[in-house]
Amino acid sequence: MEYLVLSSLFFAFSNVLWKWIVSDYLPLQVIVKRSIITCFIGIIVLIFKYDNFNFYNTIGQAVFVNLTCLIGAFGLVFMIYGIKQSSLNTFIHYSLVGSTVTATYLYLVEGIIPKNYALGISCIALGFFIFLWKQRHNTKVISFSTHRYLFSMALCFSATAIMQWYNLKTYDLVFLAVHQELVVLTVAGFMLYFLKQSPIPFFKLDYIPVMALVVSFAIVLGMYGLKVTNPFISSIISLTSSIFTIILAVILLKEDFKWYYIVSMLTVLYGAWLLS
Repeated sequence: MEYLVLSSLFFAFSNVLWKWIVSDYLPLQVIVKRSIITCFIGIIVLIFKYDNFNFYNTIGQAVFVNLTCLIGAFGLVFMIYGIKQSSLNTFIHYSLVGSTVTATYLYLVEGIIPKNYALGISCIALGFFIFLWKQRHNTKVISFSTHRYLFSMALCFSATAIMQWYNLKTYDLVFLAVHQELVVLTVAGFMLYFLKQSPIPFFKLDYIPVMALVVSFAIVLGMYGLKVTNPFISSIISLTSSIFTIILAVILLKEDFKWYYIVSMLTVLYGAWLLS
């Protein structure tokens, strides 16, 4: 459990860094440079710390692992485009949607029945509704495309967590983490080339290497936590990332902190607590 909490803390710091960095660069530029660094870190770990690997046993497993990573890569792309055009608070509330999706899947498919399912889901939905309803008064209107990006992000990340849970029963977590980052690099690199955007010079001084290191710790810790628990517990614990992110955003990015952030967040967290 402590690994998931630490992962949430690192991801919160990463969320703030994402918001900070994409104000100066295009989203795909950041993803490509970050993934190059995380791939390098992961490959070094694999070379020096691991002697034997369990590669794909069947074609079906190879397809499933690559599909998992592909969905995760698109989730990251959706996240970066969404977070660039919205506040971190909006991003956080959409992240909470993933917990509902995960709980529903485990309930219907795996027979893992959370406590107080209907009441918990209702509280999460109510908290999200409060947030969106109050957002209509903001002077900065969030476009429909941004909502679409963030909703797609939530679905992709939820699906990836569930699929990686299955993968971790067979494959090493570092292998899966590196695999994920390689797919992210491939997808983002192709999109960067297709959209004719120039990459960020690798040796240009910025905060992307710091973010890459933070993300590396977050991914590995999160993978290990997911392996020893399940996607629902992982998604519930990851809600602490929302709290950490809001605190860091207010302190570092000077974002406004409205009263309804507290009401909606507490309502959602109460719903998550009921489900746990």
